[in-house]
Amino acid sequence: MADFQNDQAAGLRRLMATPKPRVVSIISAASISATASQDQPRMMTNLAASIRSQGSEVLIVHASKASQETSYQVDQHPPLFDVANQSVVLAEAIQSTSHGLSVAKLLHKTQLSTPLDSEAGLALNRIFDALAREYEIVLVDATLNDDYMLPLKTLNESEILIQLTRNPESIKDAYTLIKQICSQLGRRSFGIIVDDATDAQAQVVFKNISQVARRFMQIELEFFGAIPKDEHLTKAAKLGRSVVDAFPLASASSALQQIAQRLGYKHEQYAAEVKRASYI
Repeated sequence: MADFQNDQAAGLRRLMATPKPRVVSIISAASISATASQDQPRMMTNLAASIRSQGSEVLIVHASKASQETSYQVDQHPPLFDVANQSVVLAEAIQSTSHGLSVAKLLHKTQLSTPLDSEAGLALNRIFDALAREYEIVLVDATLNDDYMLPLKTLNESEILIQLTRNPESIKDAYTLIKQICSQLGRRSFGIIVDDATDAQAQVVFKNISQVARRFMQIELEFFGAIPKDEHLTKAAKLGRSVVDAFPLASASSALQQIAQRLGYKHEQYAAEVKRASYI
């Protein structure tokens, strides 16, 4: 047991010596859709593939009550929670999918709704932070727990994007999510991704929800992009490939590449700020 703990400690120290990654939690406000549990993983994996195609190492972490573990091929793998409990080693919790992406799950299914106690939460947060340092961008498929918060301190302090559609109920759900999070974490900004919409349609949705958020909560939202309805997404999924790999000229591929570029650009901005700060 001592050797295991020493190995774990040495590994964590090694990981923590690397630069801080960008952590982005994406919460779906399309819960009314019958296919929402499939749409979110499809978007996440295609976005991750687009980020990787632009030269950044990316990790997907499953932490959602809505999305199925099988969608990420992590249903047979232990969660990072078990690594924090030292019942498994970190390598056992990381899965390489058929898309060639690195994926892990944060918690057991039964733990996704109930907030962790402080000791377990701190231990898991340390493991998550250490693992995240192996990647440039970490995408978290997330839902809120019963306290209207994300399960880890790092996730609550990092960037949160809301994915919604043009459906009025989805827009209402997105606004509710923003209110719930801010009721616990205070005023903060959020990014917005509009699914199944052209850029023009998405801009209308974003303008409406951002005006309401600014007026009633004094919250600024940021538009991250639109993902159009595109049959190539379904075709690529049937082939077991990402749309950017299988159909690089498809409209969905172009849209996802633009969102990936935005994430990458903001990450480069953050890295540059950190570098400048180190000389002060």
